[in-house]
Amino acid sequence: MSAKKTGIGPRWSGRRARAVRMLAAGMGIARVASALGLSPVTARRYERAFAMGGTDALTGLGDVGRRSRLSAGALATLIQAVRRPPAAVGFADECWTGALVRLFIEREFQITYSASHINRLIRDHGLQHWIGPSRKPAL
Repeated sequence: MSAKKTGIGPRWSGRRARAVRMLAAGMGIARVASALGLSPVTARRYERAFAMGGTDALTGLGDVGRRSRLSAGALATLIQAVRRPPAAVGFADECWTGALVRLFIEREFQITYSASHINRLIRDHGLQHWIGPSRKPAL
């Protein structure tokens, strides 16, 4: 996954900088991790990297995390599906939710992802415009 550039750095650099500022202000690892949606191990890694090399070291960590197991074709199928009403692919729901995207991936590709990975897929591929409020999907 490539890092998309914004005006000041990769999309994830802001969260890393916030974590370091919060830790420097005396907040504990668990509290920072919870506030920013990080694991405590990740928050510690950010703290260590910053202590060793400042903001360059934070950026140097790269974009981490488990890579998607969806093939390029499967991803294209997912994107096409989400741009249409859920009924077009056999769901009774009126709008897509993260949970419904997760069910679609499981049904079509026999791949199970965590909710956070589904959110990353939605964000990274610009699908948030087609996703409605989260609720339990109708089958």
